[in-house]
Amino acid sequence: MKKPKKKTGLLRHTLPRPKGVIECDVVMDVGAGIRPFNWYKPKHHVCIEPYEPYCELLEAAQFEVYQMTAVEALDLLMFDRIDAVYLLDVIEHMEKEPALHVLEQAKAMARVQVVIYTPWGFMEQTKDGWGLGGHSWQTHRSGWLPEEFTAADGWTTQSFRPDRHPHPQGLYAIWDNTTQN
Repeated sequence: MKKPKKKTGLLRHTLPRPKGVIECDVVMDVGAGIRPFNWYKPKHHVCIEPYEPYCELLEAAQFEVYQMTAVEALDLLMFDRIDAVYLLDVIEHMEKEPALHVLEQAKAMARVQVVIYTPWGFMEQTKDGWGLGGHSWQTHRSGWLPEEFTAADGWTTQSFRPDRHPHPQGLYAIWDNTTQN
């Protein structure tokens, strides 16, 4: 008989896995919120989340959680080994300059890969869609386009078109350290 799954309050991440994701042992999931990534199960999944109610749900689901912003995590945390840094639905919640700093810090920390997902261009959002009071954390402050993630800087991009939508709704940007000089 199957054991029923324990209710955690977390939601399943619905983003499809982009092409080129390398399965890594140690992943830093920045801005995990209540939907940590689930494309595969790393040996060590570290969640970075600034909002306490989201942290509590992640901790209840047995994730290793650090309550801090992306800037704090990537500037202050000195992990011995982080293979991949995932920023899924994160950088649009930051002003452009701090987000660019976070991207550079993620590239410096990740031994293998940095994986980003963000809406295509600026998409207005000011509410916490999960009903947990995190409105200020859910506000969109910047918009991003593929040309901001250049091949010269080591990025590859993929558009995301859900349900055969004619226009891209989002984009993935992947920086792969295994292909850098």
